[in-house]
Amino acid sequence: MKESRFRKDLSIKGLLKTCRNIFDGIPDAKQSRSGITLSECLMSGLAIFGLKYPSLLQFDQSMDDEIIKQNLNNLYGIKHAPSDT
Repeated sequence: MKESRFRKDLSIKGLLKTCRNIFDGIPDAKQSRSGITLSECLMSGLAIFGLKYPSLLQFDQSMDDEIIKQNLNNLYGIKHAPSDT
């Protein structure tokens, strides 16, 4: 039983959940007007590197694709990714 939990924690979903919990614990001094939390900004940065986007622009442009949005929500827990606007 303990080994099963250990394996779940070492899966990508478990590791991302751990990152999310740590990011949620960081105090957010400036609350964004768009409703994007610091935790979502940090998870978006992690997604850029994890999904191997070559640039921030390409990451921003991929937000138009519903499949990409769904994957970011399901895997990284990102509901609203920050953009340059």
